Amino acid sequence: MSKSRKIGPVTIRPHVRDGTETGRWVVDVPASLTGNGKRTRRFLDNRRQAIEVARELNRRLEAAALPTRAPAEPTGPVLPEAIEGWLHEQELRVETLKKRRSTLGTDGYRLRSIARYFGDRPLTSISEAELVAYQAHRLAQGRRAVTINSEIAALGFVFRWAAKRGQLSAIPSVERIPVRPSEAVIPSPEETVRIIEALPAHLKPLVRFLAETGCRKGEALNLTWECFDEAAGNVEIRSREGWTPKTLQSERRIPLSAGLLEMIRELPRTGEYIFGSGPDGGQIDSFRKAWNTAVRKAGIMRRGRPVHLPVKTLRKANATWQAERGVGESVLQSLLGHAKGSRITRQFYVHVTEDAKRAAVIALPMTGQPAGNAAGNLATSGNKAENEQATA
Repeated sequence: MSKSRKIGPVTIRPHVRDGTETGRWVVDVPASLTGNGKRTRRFLDNRRQAIEVARELNRRLEAAALPTRAPAEPTGPVLPEAIEGWLHEQELRVETLKKRRSTLGTDGYRLRSIARYFGDRPLTSISEAELVAYQAHRLAQGRRAVTINSEIAALGFVFRWAAKRGQLSAIPSVERIPVRPSEAVIPSPEETVRIIEALPAHLKPLVRFLAETGCRKGEALNLTWECFDEAAGNVEIRSREGWTPKTLQSERRIPLSAGLLEMIRELPRTGEYIFGSGPDGGQIDSFRKAWNTAVRKAGIMRRGRPVHLPVKTLRKANATWQAERGVGESVLQSLLGHAKGSRITRQFYVHVTEDAKRAAVIALPMTGQPAGNAAGNLATSGNKAENEQATA
């Protein structure tokens, strides 16, 4: 059996249950060092993590960062209290329409993992080394880097909330775990048409609307007939009782193509919603299964293999198509509901397609090149020169 080890006044030892080592390690901090007069035990996934945490605590002792004699009162709130205080403030932001309730729910979910790991620790006792240990712990659990980064970011909100109230003098920071960028699959307009044609009849208008306008799915599903201006040929995304768009910039007016306008005119007005479902025109709840089936039937392939294509990809596809057509960024942001000058549009929504890269290929008419290719390149150069002369 592995031996316990003392690192300064802190003890690390293997975790034993029913006389058998579980594989985890315990950092045992005596009551005189915890700041609240209670003994603390930290459970870590391996010996290396336990040593890192114990060494960090010992360094803080040597720097007089922790009391070594009589227990002192905590200098700030414990983590659960800080999380509760921050969530309460965010609830007020939701009530004043500054934040979406779904976003608050996501923040709370991320912070639950943080709270389970650190327990009733004073906020001031969570160091950078322990945040690194948390990252290692979550990676060992099989969590993705992007998930762990989002959890640390949520904890950062709580740290800043406490610092703003004078409860935290320094905010610990930790380097994000590198995330390998995933290759975005942007369907072409032709592939999108194939998907729409493979959908059930009642979903075709909705998906065509999403593809042609770049609206969010929630915006489309909450469109009522009051938002449809048939004479002007547009729809308006705006707040109504029980639903608000994602941001203030999301409230906007979107022009429709002639074909899409005619399609909406022909929809039955049996209910409140434009893209309703059933005989009463009720709101569509989810159509993920029908969408995935249509994607498979449409045979959307990349590198000879079928691809996973979520519905929200249509919003990125629309932004990419618009950018390839030369639509200005300010116009694109207005159509998508992004703030003017936002970096989100180019960073996350506009992608470079394979067709665009292929169209940018330059082939020089080198010696020994097949005659057909050289002639084609020279002809292209000649046409460009003629165009320039004509313009002059």
